[in-house]
Amino acid sequence: MTPSEHTLPPQPRGPIHLVVPRRPGADLDLLRAKLEGVPALQAHDVVWHVPDRRADIVQLAEQAAQAAQDDGGLVVAAGGDGTINAVASAALGAGVPLGVVPMGTFNYFSREHGLALDPETAVQDLLQALHAGDLRPVQVGFVNRRMFVVNASVGLYPKMLADREMASRRFGRKRWVAIAAAVWSLFRPASGRRWRVVMKTHQGAEAQQEEHLVTTLFVGNNPLQLDRMGLPQAQKVADGGHLAVVMLKPQGRWAIARTVWNAATGQLDKDNAVVSMACAELTVAPASWRPPQVKVAFDGEREWMAPPLHFRISARPLWLVAPSPLVRDGAAQTPPPEETAFAASATDTPAPGITPAPGLLPA
Repeated sequence: MTPSEHTLPPQPRGPIHLVVPRRPGADLDLLRAKLEGVPALQAHDVVWHVPDRRADIVQLAEQAAQAAQDDGGLVVAAGGDGTINAVASAALGAGVPLGVVPMGTFNYFSREHGLALDPETAVQDLLQALHAGDLRPVQVGFVNRRMFVVNASVGLYPKMLADREMASRRFGRKRWVAIAAAVWSLFRPASGRRWRVVMKTHQGAEAQQEEHLVTTLFVGNNPLQLDRMGLPQAQKVADGGHLAVVMLKPQGRWAIARTVWNAATGQLDKDNAVVSMACAELTVAPASWRPPQVKVAFDGEREWMAPPLHFRISARPLWLVAPSPLVRDGAAQTPPPEETAFAASATDTPAPGITPAPGLLPA
């Protein structure tokens, strides 16, 4: 996806609207002091948007994006992939660009787009890109009415998020806690569900229908995440116009251990329990008994949705203010443990009606 394919939004010239989630144990005063201590930021008017409650982030993001539209400013998500999801969705709806200051557990979106993971450095890079007029079109997906920037899934993965949330409440919001909770989830018994999948491999293609018995159906929009697990669909997603579909068949504990190993060594595509493909859009629904709702995970958040579930690419890109050229976060490196945990399974602030799920594992 290139800028020439889409109309550029107006260049932000107004205030910086900074959306920061409310997280347990977070010192907002310290964060504010650190960011406001960045010399480049002192030359800008900064409006802080902090929710009174964690669940208010979606409404707050919409208010911040509307304010940026009204005053010609820039809306910035300062958080992990869950916060980015809320703010990016609001920015896309308001037709304004997005800035990101990574502050999450795993930061898949930020790593894919080569953003500095140190908040102060990220602010400096963001403002430099803003002054240079660097705007990058970013492909985003939708599952029914919900946007996702990293991934969306049904099956075992939403249950993993619930287990991770319980562990984080007990032991704290740490990466090792998230990984341990995911591994625990993987080795618990999980039944599969037969899904009817109707898919178009590319725009204008004829729809193809198949049925698959799987424990998890995962739709990915993050090339870095896919590449590190050894899935060839990463390149098509990076080229634009495609989402990756990954399905995990039911299997026993020893087979799960093998799948974990294959993911850790970047060989998930060779695993017999994994079915992966690329498509432009797909619709999935239970093949037999159809429950009134199924739990869907998107960018680390969860919500009940009525099937069928329609996954598609947004007709409009999300415009990201980020330095050019793009330098991704080492796609050839060994997958970190949280990505390994995802493979065997198949951000942070919650929206109203969504059970909170910290960080991302895998998204």
